[in-house]
Amino acid sequence: AMITILALILLIVGALNWLSVGIFDFNFINWIFTSEAYVGARILYAIVGLAGIWTVVYLIYNKFSPKRINAIEKGNAKREHA
Repeated sequence: AMITILALILLIVGALNWLSVGIFDFNFINWIFTSEAYVGARILYAIVGLAGIWTVVYLIYNKFSPKRINAIEKGNAKREHA
């Protein structure tokens, strides 16, 4: 779904920002949003955090969903009979 793709893009942007903070001690988001636009940076951080929560829920749901578990079990049953 489109929301999942957007969430992954936001996570990548957030991860690259943390990489630049860790290696270069440069926060790209704070550089874009100057001290006058501090609220904008906080909003962006909140959106990236929500994208992380969405992705965790998405991964848990898809990894442990009954459809996926049944599909795996059916696939193993077909291999056993072959």
